[in-house]
Amino acid sequence: MRRSFLLFLALLPFLAHAQQGHMGPRFGAAFATRSIGGLFQNTSNLMAGPLLGWHFEAPLHPQVSLMPEILYLTKGFANRNPAQAVRIRETYRYLEVPLLLKVGLDKTENGIYLLAGPSVGYFLSGRSQFWQENEILFDNRFKSPLNGRKLQLSGMVGMGMEGPRWGFDVRAMTSLTPFDRFQRIQNVVYALTFAYRIPGKG
Repeated sequence: MRRSFLLFLALLPFLAHAQQGHMGPRFGAAFATRSIGGLFQNTSNLMAGPLLGWHFEAPLHPQVSLMPEILYLTKGFANRNPAQAVRIRETYRYLEVPLLLKVGLDKTENGIYLLAGPSVGYFLSGRSQFWQENEILFDNRFKSPLNGRKLQLSGMVGMGMEGPRWGFDVRAMTSLTPFDRFQRIQNVVYALTFAYRIPGKG
């Protein structure tokens, strides 16, 4: 499965090299948490982190495009207990590859659009930290998640607005495969992203 994932990464530029397509950098802020059962059922505080990557657009119809992306983002969670002066934070760095369907709500080329699709994430590294009375008592870095599965399947939805060269959107993503097989905890990320759109040669 890992070889298929790497092959898909290598083919991404060719998927979007259709006439009148776009590509370009995407950047923004991601807010990670965890939940039991899906979106908006957060069990932890939001943890902010950067989102960086590249997007491609291959038009299928004047109002419909296939939009694969390659993103670097952080998943995880943060918990704070002021009564006991305790803080916990776990960060998971992922290389994320969403394969999104973008549907424009306007008949013109630019305007408001909706996003939806699956996303495959590859775990790069993690870090677990514990503070008490503002003193760090535990700080551990690890190269594999607790369940040993580096690939994680997620679902993503979003809504945005774009012009000829710039676009922005808000999106939410939740893991569909459990990060922990016993507790069924899902990784959730909310994000605000901006993209610079470079027109294709067509």
